[in-house]
Amino acid sequence: MKWQGDSWKSAALSIVTSIMATLSVCYAGEPTARPDERVLVFAAASTTDALNEIKARFTEDTGIVVETNFAASSALARQIVNGAEADLFISADTKWADYLARNHAQKHVVQQQRALLGNRLVIVIPGDSKLHVKKPEDLLGASIEHLALGEPGSVPAGRYARQALVKLGLWDQLKDRVVSAEDVRHALAYVETGAAEAGIVYATDAAISKKVKVAAELPETLTDPIRYPVVLLKHGQDNAAAESFYRYLSSAAAAKVFQKCGFAVLSETKGGTEPAK
Repeated sequence: MKWQGDSWKSAALSIVTSIMATLSVCYAGEPTARPDERVLVFAAASTTDALNEIKARFTEDTGIVVETNFAASSALARQIVNGAEADLFISADTKWADYLARNHAQKHVVQQQRALLGNRLVIVIPGDSKLHVKKPEDLLGASIEHLALGEPGSVPAGRYARQALVKLGLWDQLKDRVVSAEDVRHALAYVETGAAEAGIVYATDAAISKKVKVAAELPETLTDPIRYPVVLLKHGQDNAAAESFYRYLSSAAAAKVFQKCGFAVLSETKGGTEPAK
């Protein structure tokens, strides 16, 4: 077949246009991101489920890829101090955010910080357990040989649990039964698998497990307020994508997910923080 004049050019252009249109359809919905459109978030293990959902929605809306590293807040803070290039840090208590801001002020590790979430403690037992646990004092029963906690010396959930038990006058009687875990999710797993007859974890962690049941709630007055600060780190200060996700975490869309997962969403006030209305 012979093309007349410039008709072959028109035909070739038509073919190329068709191919490009097909490719655009094939790859639609698969976000691509430049290196500066990626965000690395170090976050407390207890935020895993909520943050995974939030980052997926954020990526769908913006095309910015959010990578996460979940672990105990203490371990993450030490990694940051030792040079880990995280953009954001979400801690399960203010202690480890303050550790970065105060002890390493000369490095200007912390650029911005605000209170983001609140949580509370509950006592959990295996879902099929017949144990009678209705209040903290019931943990003294002979049937409870192992009590799972996050490591009380470093893991926020464990520190809060010890604080509550000390205030109740139960710590000295229970400390030899404590099974320490590297983070709150591992403490939960000890109870799920029956390795511990009971555990003290965050209410949000208990809510996501189908293998445990909440036996009792610990009054919030037994501990310091359980607050989760979000920190914009030095590595993220010049990353527009990091600042964008930092702001997104306080959006209505993110708040809806956090609340669904059982967190109290906090708003900054002149005198501190309070649950968002």
